[in-house]
Amino acid sequence: MHNHKYAELADKLRFEIQTGVYTSGQKLPSENELADDTGYSRQTVRHAIEVLEREGRVQRIQGSGTYVCGDAPRRKETHNIAVVTTYIGEYIFPAILHGIDEVLSANGYTSLLSATGNRVYNERRILAELLLKPIDGMIVEGTKTALPNPNIDLYEKFTKANIPVVFINGFYPDLKDPIYVVADDRAGGRIACDILLNKGHERIAGIFKSDDIQGHRRYAGYSEALRNAGITVNDDYVLWYTTENRIDILNTGIPHLTERCTAILCYNDEVTLQVLKLLNAHNTDKPNRIELISFDNSNYARLSAVPFVSLSNPKEKLGRIAAEKMLNILRGKKETSIVLPWSLEDNK
Repeated sequence: MHNHKYAELADKLRFEIQTGVYTSGQKLPSENELADDTGYSRQTVRHAIEVLEREGRVQRIQGSGTYVCGDAPRRKETHNIAVVTTYIGEYIFPAILHGIDEVLSANGYTSLLSATGNRVYNERRILAELLLKPIDGMIVEGTKTALPNPNIDLYEKFTKANIPVVFINGFYPDLKDPIYVVADDRAGGRIACDILLNKGHERIAGIFKSDDIQGHRRYAGYSEALRNAGITVNDDYVLWYTTENRIDILNTGIPHLTERCTAILCYNDEVTLQVLKLLNAHNTDKPNRIELISFDNSNYARLSAVPFVSLSNPKEKLGRIAAEKMLNILRGKKETSIVLPWSLEDNK
């Protein structure tokens, strides 16, 4: 029981160091203070501190106290790679995850999967837990990458702990020299809009996601294509939505767009299906009259009762490349980021 108690306290203090409650160089409370605060005996506190000292997380200075060390110790190789995405079992994610796992498993690594639901609170909880788990690296799809991220401090802790991170789909520019594998979303937005322009459309609406950087870049490409065609971007033709308010924004905005526009560039296939549903609900002729174009070329696009064009990116390939970059980093090789093109081909 006594052993369990000091291990329990060591886990608690380790977690607080990893998550920034106690920072580099900071003095820990005294043994007496920790005993009073936690309810453990002073002997239990002393043993817990000894565990952290052996791990290299804290240093005792005689006559002064116990201080958090500057850098976390290098971890032993575990062959575990954490994979953190916004979602796991739906839409394009199974293909991406399959590509990651294919490479990792072939090289003797195990994937530890987590999903944030595209919420920064969940991301922080997952990152804090992973800091305490035996992992060699992380492959991460950033959460709400268009917004300032409140979890940068935890990502910096992974860097200090010599745990590399490879980002997919988006990344956080506040991090120093992040390694990422992403699609060329600006070019994709331009390609999609050009397709509609070449079919004679001039009043082209756009629906974009405001809390992920992909939405901003696709909007930039859409705007560029219209500008190159001599068409002014009309704010009234553009809808912005977030993870939380997508349905409400589409329900209120689609009737307005379809009265004014002949084509809609949609952020992805999920949005496109929702648009088709709303068009059917309001006017059975509109699904055939309004031309739609989208991104991801998912099963949603292939199985849709009303056909629409959806640009493809190599989903499984993206996952494989991210995993290969992670393995290269772990082997001591220098890696760089890569931007993958969109196309009209059905490629995996």
